[in-house]
Amino acid sequence: MTGETADPDPTEDPAEPARAEAAVGPEDAAGLLSELRQLRRNARSARHAYWFPLVLFGLLIVAAIPFYVPSKFGNGFDGGPDLPILGGFSGFVTQKGLGYYWLAALLLGVALTFWWYRRHARRIGVRTPSRGYLITVSAVTALALALPLLAWLGPLHFLNAVMPGDLIFRGTFPFVIIAIGLWVLAWAERSLALGVIALAYTGTALLASLYNIENVLFRLGWNPSSSQWRFTGLPNVLLPAFVLLAAGVGAFVVQRRQRTVA
Repeated sequence: MTGETADPDPTEDPAEPARAEAAVGPEDAAGLLSELRQLRRNARSARHAYWFPLVLFGLLIVAAIPFYVPSKFGNGFDGGPDLPILGGFSGFVTQKGLGYYWLAALLLGVALTFWWYRRHARRIGVRTPSRGYLITVSAVTALALALPLLAWLGPLHFLNAVMPGDLIFRGTFPFVIIAIGLWVLAWAERSLALGVIALAYTGTALLASLYNIENVLFRLGWNPSSSQWRFTGLPNVLLPAFVLLAAGVGAFVVQRRQRTVA
C-alpha cells in the first residue's frame, strides 16, 4: 500500500555506522599522512635530474682550458677586450676568443639543460620548472654582454659602479654565472643536496675569480720549470671543473640507485 514506510531491519545494529567511522582513528590518519609524505618524497626524488647540468658545465669548463693557456709570454698578452666580462682583461694571460667561447658555451649549456629537463619530464611524468633557470642564466649572460657597452657610453658612466670588479679580471666570471644557475636549479628541484653542491661550487668559483690558486701549490712544493709556467693558471680552471664533475658523477650514481629501488 502506498504511503507505508518500511520497518527497520531488526537485524541491523543502529550503532554500526558510528562504530565504522570510529574505526578510522588517529593511528590510521597518521598512517595516511605518512604515506602521502612518502609519495611526495618519491615524486621529488624522481624529479631530481641535476647530474646532467653538473657534468655538462664541468665538461664545458674543461673544454675551455686551451683558452687559459697562453701561447707566449712577455710584455704582450694574448687576451683582449673582446666581451670583457666573459673573457677577462689583457692584464691576465688568456687567449683571444675566450669571451666568445663562453658566450657560445653558456647559451649551449642553458639550451641543453632546458632540453634535458623537458625530456626527463616526459619520461617520468613529473616536471621540474626549469623555465626560471633558462630565463635567469640567459638574462645574466645578456647583462654581462651589455653592461660594458652601456658603461662606456657618456651618459651611463654610473654603470661602472655595478661592474663585477675583480671577479672578471681572470676570465673566470662565467664560473660565477654557472653558480647562479645552480642555485636556481636547487630551488626549482627543492633539492638540499644540490643546494650544498651549489654552495661548494660557488666557493670555488669565487676563489678562482679572486685568487691565484697556483700560489697554494707553490707553497706545497710545486716548482714549475720555464716551459711549465704557461700552465700555472690552470688550477683556477681545474678546481671548479673538478667540483662539478665529481658532484655530477656522484649525483648520477645516487639518482640511478634511487630509481632502481623505487
